[in-house]
Amino acid sequence: MVSLSPRLVVCGCALLAAPAAFAWGSTYSIPLFESRMVTARSSGSVGGSSVVRAEMRTALEAFLSEDDGRTDAAEHAYLAAKVADAGFLSGIEPAAQDYLFRYHELNDGVSVSAPLEVSTPGQTPAQLFGAAGRLADHAWVQEGGIPEDEGLANQGTLQWTYYGSFGPAPSNFRVVTLAELTAQLSSPVFGQAPTAAEVSGAVAYLAENVGTGARYYVASWSDPYGRTGPGDIGGYVVASVSDDRAYVRFIEVMTWSE
Repeated sequence: MVSLSPRLVVCGCALLAAPAAFAWGSTYSIPLFESRMVTARSSGSVGGSSVVRAEMRTALEAFLSEDDGRTDAAEHAYLAAKVADAGFLSGIEPAAQDYLFRYHELNDGVSVSAPLEVSTPGQTPAQLFGAAGRLADHAWVQEGGIPEDEGLANQGTLQWTYYGSFGPAPSNFRVVTLAELTAQLSSPVFGQAPTAAEVSGAVAYLAENVGTGARYYVASWSDPYGRTGPGDIGGYVVASVSDDRAYVRFIEVMTWSE
């Protein structure tokens, strides 16, 4: 992994630690989650009396963007009980249950990042994707693994590895389906859509790593310092995680600059 410059250390620590200044924790997040679940189960909600995936995603934001930016051990333990509660799961559609299970796995309450070491492959993005174009031109690929018995790829590991190896501090990684991953990779890059061949190749590169688990995640990033000179830059990063949660492939895409 690349060493961190003083500028990156200050910037990253400030971004990742900032939510603690207004943290509420489980005494705030759990009641908010429960309130949103009551709303989601009401007959007048988006899914009617059934809870759909979008409603589950909104409810779970009570533990992230609506709280202190991380799911702590107490919140994770609370969700563990819900995941195992057949009564709670009743009325929650399969896609929404899947989101809950994957969120609970990714945001596991472990405060220490696993030592995930990544590096840039020997091939260019265009070679890895099998096609050239906007996506490949503005992509940065890195991949690597965690030594045996030294932890798993969770939210903290993905965030800190991305920050340490790419530079800027990312947003929280969010769970996405294969269709949502494809849509993200198909989104405009500097105002132009990538080619279908690039997107298919990037999806195939990520899918090679996931096995049967289909662990795909997306985060956004921005850097006010730029990389080659002054000016804001930003975009998104996608990650695929192996079945044993020990190997990760990242594709960062720069989509805008000022």
